[in-house]
Parts: sequence; structure tokens; C-alpha cells
Amino acid sequence: MESNNGYGQGIDLKDLMFAILRKWRTVLVVAVVLAAALGGGKALQAFRASQDVETQTEAKDAYERELDSYTTAKESGEREIENINVDIEAQQTYMDESVLMKMSPYDVCEASADLFIKTDYQVMPGMVYQNADYTDSILQAYQSAVTSAALQENVAKTVSLEPQYLKELISVKRGSFTSGTAADGTAGYARYTNLLTIKVRYSDKEKAQEILDAILSNVTGLQEQIAATIGPHTVSIVNQAVGSTVDTDLAKQQKDARDQLTDLQQSLSDKEAALKDLKEPSAPSLGKSAVVKAGVKYAVLGGVLGVFVVAFCISAVFVMSDKVYAAKDIRRRYGLDLLGTVAASDKKLGALDAWLARLEGRRVDKDAAKNGALLAANVENYAGEHKKLLITGLVPEERLKDMVKILQKTLEGYELSAGANMLEDAETLKKLPECEGVVLVEQTGVSSYVDMTQEIEKIKSMGKAIVGCIVVEG
Repeated sequence: MESNNGYGQGIDLKDLMFAILRKWRTVLVVAVVLAAALGGGKALQAFRASQDVETQTEAKDAYERELDSYTTAKESGEREIENINVDIEAQQTYMDESVLMKMSPYDVCEASADLFIKTDYQVMPGMVYQNADYTDSILQAYQSAVTSAALQENVAKTVSLEPQYLKELISVKRGSFTSGTAADGTAGYARYTNLLTIKVRYSDKEKAQEILDAILSNVTGLQEQIAATIGPHTVSIVNQAVGSTVDTDLAKQQKDARDQLTDLQQSLSDKEAALKDLKEPSAPSLGKSAVVKAGVKYAVLGGVLGVFVVAFCISAVFVMSDKVYAAKDIRRRYGLDLLGTVAASDKKLGALDAWLARLEGRRVDKDAAKNGALLAANVENYAGEHKKLLITGLVPEERLKDMVKILQKTLEGYELSAGANMLEDAETLKKLPECEGVVLVEQTGVSSYVDMTQEIEKIKSMGKAIVGCIVVEG
């Protein structure tokens, strides 16, 4: 016999599962009762509603409101998706066709030209009234003309580019510098010069120069028109160059364009998911089919609820219970040798109960003679030199006496005596010092661990050997 004074106990989830399955009749009855109660109650409620005109009118009005809301949300969602698709297509086309988006920001080819605009304006010394200075207006006119859609369309045709992609390649800026003293006394104020700088960016130098030349050609044609409209002037190209540069702003611009496309695609996915999740409300049905449907739905809900309620109650009882659940628990808890198991009743198990018992490992032989011989053989093997044995335990005394009769038929040379629960019967305590060994008989669902612990401690305190334990499976 193994020694185990700790008497530790844990919760076995497999045992808990089988504890629930073995109560399948209770589970089934409660599930059926709750299914009938909930299903019948809901069906009755639905039937009464189907006979009420006011209820039908309210249900119809509510359905129409829900349908209007659904239709509005659906149409709005479809419009938004359509608009986003248009935006995605336009953004993708721009990314694919734009010269600027395909350029490397670390190798930007740039052609530039500085135009000097000279007018005949002169300051008249000593004169209070001076002639009007149209220089700023002329420079502004050239700046507006170069960035105008009309001129850029002409240039685009010349260089075989789309106007919308040409516009972002051209920049026009008037020259300026800071000098002098401001009116408030602070040093430095901005002054504009008569220089107008035109810059063209492209992926290669030759094309950049071609575009710049086309712009300058159009500027030459504008001179006569601006001179006649604003005032006489001359236009001279004082500096013209072409080269490569690094444009970090272009890298950020390209990243922003890619991010915008990603955001549009994500927005499209979100809108499509929201539209897919949008459910059209069902028309109110208060006829016979609706009554049956409501009854069946709640009957199923009641059945499932019943199963969970019973399973929870059984689990709570299992966890809180101090009763022996299975023969293996006695060996695991106390380290006692298991001499065998006997059935608590001669009643034959049903097919489902027998199948569950086999799955759980509860193997009890219904053949009394065969089972008695097995028990006697185990007692003889584990008893050793102990011939005078006390058969006791927490089961009823009549069962202990029956156990003595069963064992006595096979055991020869052994003196067996039955003793009722020693925690309650004084006669058993008197027999305990006289015996050489003790055979415990315990029953699942009846014997408690608290009482078994006291029982075992009394036996050990008397210095008596515990031959083993016979378990009555309930």
C-alpha cells in the first residue's frame, strides 16, 4: 500500500464532463420543459398579436420606417462607393500618366530662363507729379500668361503632352531681394526686380529644354499684345541653363499621392463592407407561419438554455461536493489499493448508460459469482499474513454483511467480520483492536472524503493494516 498523507484533491475536467453526461435524463427533461415553456409562451404571444388590429398597424408602420431608412442608407452608400471608384480611377490614372509622379526626386532635370522686362519709365527729378510706373503690371501680365491654360495648351500640343500633366512641370517666379529699412524702422524689406524666372522640370534634359523653348516662343508672341494693352517694354533673356538637381519636396509630393490612393482604397473597402452588412428589414408576418416560426425559435432557445442551466448546476454540485465520485479517486487521494468494484444495483443499465460507463472506464461485472471470486482473490493477494479481517466502511451495514458472505464463499482460512460505520458504531470500534487487517467498502455518491479521512486515521492510529478498498459503483 502506498503512503499518501497529503490527501490532496483536484478537479478532473474529464470526470466533470462525464458527471454531466451521466445525468442526461435530467438534462433532457429540463431542456424539454424549458423548450415547451418558452416556445409555447412565445407562440401564444405571437398568436394574440396576429389577432390584434392595432398591433398589426404598428408593425406595418414600423416596417415602413425601417424600410425607408434602409433604402436611404443603401442609396447613399452606393453613391459614395461610385464616387470613390471614380476618384480611385482618376488618382490611379494620374499616378500612371503624370510625368511628375514618374520622375526620380534625386535626378530631376531642370531647364530655366531669366527674362528681363525693361520699360521706359524714368523718375523726373524735381517734379511733384511723376508718370505712372507700369512695370509691376507688365511683369504680372507675363506671369499670368505663362501659367494660363490657353498658353499651356498651346505648349502641350507643341511638345506632345497632356495640359494637366504639363502644368505641374512649370513654375514662374518674379525675382526679389531684401534691402533698405522698413517704415517702422526695422531693417530689411522685400523688393521685386524686373526679372521673371521660368523653370521646367522633366525626366530628361532634352525634353525639359524643348518645353522651355516652346514657352519662350509663346512669350515672344505676347510682347506686342501686352505692350499695346499696358505699355511699351522690351523682353530680354539674360540667363538660360539646363541641368540636374535633387528635389526633396517632389519625394514628399509623390508619397502624398500614393497615400491618397491608399486612403481611397481603404475607404472603398470600408464602404463596401458597411453596405454588405446593411440588412433589408423583413416584412411583418403575423400569420400562422409567423406564430409557428416564433414558437420554434424560442423552443430551440429554451432547450439550449435548459442544457446550460442543468450543466451549470451539475458542475457546481460536482465542484462543491465532498462525495467520492469514482474508484480511481480513492486510490489517487489516499493511495489505497483497489480490490475491485461492485454494482450498487442489480438493475441492468440502458444502452446509453452502458456506453457512457464504458467510455468513462467504469467496468463492473454483473456476474455476482465471478465478481465475488475476483474480489476474494485480490483480498487474498493483498492481505498477506493477515487472516483476521474486519470488513467496514461508510456504506449501509446490510451491504457490509452481504460483502462478507460473498468473500467468505471463496476465502478459506480467513476470519471475516462485518462492522458498521466506525464513526457511528461503537461495536465496530471494539472489533478494530481484535482484527489484523481492515478491508474498506465505500460507495460513490455516498461516502464522503471527510468521513473517509477520519476512518483511515482511526485505523492507522490503532496500527492496523488497510488491505485495500472495495468500491460500490452507484
